[in-house]
Amino acid sequence: MTLSDYFDRLEAPTRTVTVYAPPPRPAIVDRIETETGVDAVDYRPLPAAAAADQGFLVVRESEQRYASREDERGVTAGNRHASRETGDFVAAIGLEAAREFLEPPIVAPWDETDADAAYRRVIEVFEATVWRALDRRQLLAISREIEARAWRVGGGTLRVSFQRAAALEAMAPVYVRLAGESALDVHVYIADDWERPAIPGVTIHADAGPEIGEFWAITFDGDGDELRTSGLVARERADGTFEGYWTDDAALVAELEEALRDSVD
Repeated sequence: MTLSDYFDRLEAPTRTVTVYAPPPRPAIVDRIETETGVDAVDYRPLPAAAAADQGFLVVRESEQRYASREDERGVTAGNRHASRETGDFVAAIGLEAAREFLEPPIVAPWDETDADAAYRRVIEVFEATVWRALDRRQLLAISREIEARAWRVGGGTLRVSFQRAAALEAMAPVYVRLAGESALDVHVYIADDWERPAIPGVTIHADAGPEIGEFWAITFDGDGDELRTSGLVARERADGTFEGYWTDDAALVAELEEALRDSVD
């Protein structure tokens, strides 16, 4: 299975978001509507006297699912709005947490001082949602969450793709510590050659196939514990943003791991 095959087969739950905030309509409503893969975004004004930091969003989900990423591309935004359902309550998130995720802090996998950061709630709630426009900073924040989970477990296999060798070189100190101070089996995949010194404890798969240069991917197998698996895959768009998806579903993580392994065959 190729990474493209995997990505195009992803199923997204039918979700809606309602933003509650004092008027005027906050700009984050437009960003959620254009950047996430939720099916509808509504704005409901709170009393004008309410403080701006009292705003929040509510996420709901129905049982309807898209058959595939290819099918989703054939659904217009208008059709999504027309067919949306009320759905079951998933979560309520403060608007400050949502804003923080749009420009998240980047912390080391072993840094526990920011364990309660608000943006982590957004990562948790929007698991299994295909985002239409993720930037590199957001993807790095999500990747750090997966690496932090691997660090806490201390064993198992962590697989990470890099579009270029230079990107891996910049992150080498992180993987030196992940591999050197845990029992993690770390594999990294790059599209081009690796002509730099070896990274201790890290298996580097160079020339891993043309698709590696188009995708950002990371998987952690949970060291055999399905409740601790996690994965992220995102495909770069022409404008430099990424369409991406992250999941804790063990079967989906295993399939993504297989696609990464197949990239070097």
